[in-house]
Amino acid sequence: MEIQTLLDFLKKPRYTVDPDPSLRTLAILLIWALAVSLCLAMLLGIVGALGPWNLEEHAFDMLFEEFSPLTILILACIVAPAVEELIFRGPLWFFRDSSYFPWVFYGFTLAFALVHLSNFPNLSEIWLLAPLLISPQLNIGVFLGFIRVRFGLLWSIVFHALYNALLLGPMVLLYELGITFS
Repeated sequence: MEIQTLLDFLKKPRYTVDPDPSLRTLAILLIWALAVSLCLAMLLGIVGALGPWNLEEHAFDMLFEEFSPLTILILACIVAPAVEELIFRGPLWFFRDSSYFPWVFYGFTLAFALVHLSNFPNLSEIWLLAPLLISPQLNIGVFLGFIRVRFGLLWSIVFHALYNALLLGPMVLLYELGITFS
């Protein structure tokens, strides 16, 4: 049911508030967001393996050289969600009654995804793949925008934090155990 509501919202974004979300609804949305992002990441991996480009360089790898795993988790699961939600979803409130709201919604969603191109230090070599590179962030940006509009900024921050924790937590744990995929 919530996925159909999300799809209807995406056809014509409107600022419609439901201040009392159920945890079940948020859990279903989180599962869908993770599933779609993981599918996009697998597609990116396949494209990377089949092409002549190097997609292995990523800013996340460099974090381990500079920060402890605990610091990485704090940055990725507390600091980044709060800051990014305030910047990319917070301003949606100002346009809630505007006829431009759909444009603003998609503009902030795209901006959120584009900022994540900075995660690729060799972007000048792989710029043709930019839409695919940021597709997981574009996906989560849509979910976060929907949650922000429907349930409020705090819920989008919590959702973002959980999403990052579920994706990055296992990677940090594997790194700590000495298991790498390079």
